[in-house]
Amino acid sequence: MTDDTAITSWAGLAALDFAMGHLADDLRATTDHARQWVCQRDGFEPSPVCLLRPLAALMDVLADGFLALEERALADWASLRAGLGQFSDELQHLDDAVADAFGAVA
Repeated sequence: MTDDTAITSWAGLAALDFAMGHLADDLRATTDHARQWVCQRDGFEPSPVCLLRPLAALMDVLADGFLALEERALADWASLRAGLGQFSDELQHLDDAVADAFGAVA
């Protein structure tokens, strides 16, 4: 993702939600990659006499940690996005009420 998401008005909140969706996708991709490639047991189990063999079991623990991180972060992120959506709806309602009351575009 690039830094070209600039929110310059309340109307730009939809763009923020879109960008937040991409960040959630990035998190999923990162943790998927970590679980698939970083947490491989294979490198620690080349032979029965490998001194690093005990570390293989830790790769499962590490993979579980990445999964827990993903689940918790995405749940928090979804809650934040939902709050942003609710705020955006309330702000639009307020803008509409001001426009109706004063006959101007808020």
